[in-house]
Amino acid sequence: MKKFILLLIAVAAIAFLEPRSRAHIMSAVPFLSDANNQRTATRALEQIAAYVQATATQSGRYPLTETFPNWLMQAELSAEDPWGSAYYLEVFPDSFVVGSPGPDSRRRTPDDIRVAEGRAVREEGLIPDYSPAPPPSSTKTRAMRAAEAASKGKGE
Repeated sequence: MKKFILLLIAVAAIAFLEPRSRAHIMSAVPFLSDANNQRTATRALEQIAAYVQATATQSGRYPLTETFPNWLMQAELSAEDPWGSAYYLEVFPDSFVVGSPGPDSRRRTPDDIRVAEGRAVREEGLIPDYSPAPPPSSTKTRAMRAAEAASKGKGE
């Protein structure tokens, strides 16, 4: 029995190494694919945030939010998350956020993946905003919990 299990594990490992087989395996087991996509998006967002910060430090300004996907492509970084949606940028007086709409492809929903960084370059004439940056996507605010509770109450 132990040999059979070892053989089964070995065959699965070999099949996973073949790209076409990996795609079939990942689609058959969606929770593995989703977790992998979230890790991939988080790593990409961390790299993008570091690049945005480095570029702003060198040039003295941040990319425009409207043209952020084009800016990413010019920087030879991926402009799309693993689910096919464009990464986005939000710039605040004291911080910036790069984000992915997540699996549902809609911004400002609980499944968004966001990386916030403090601004290295401040805009001229702005009074520093010492309020905290938006919470990470894993943190639920009271308003989010209230909205969830309200939507559950309507569905019943």
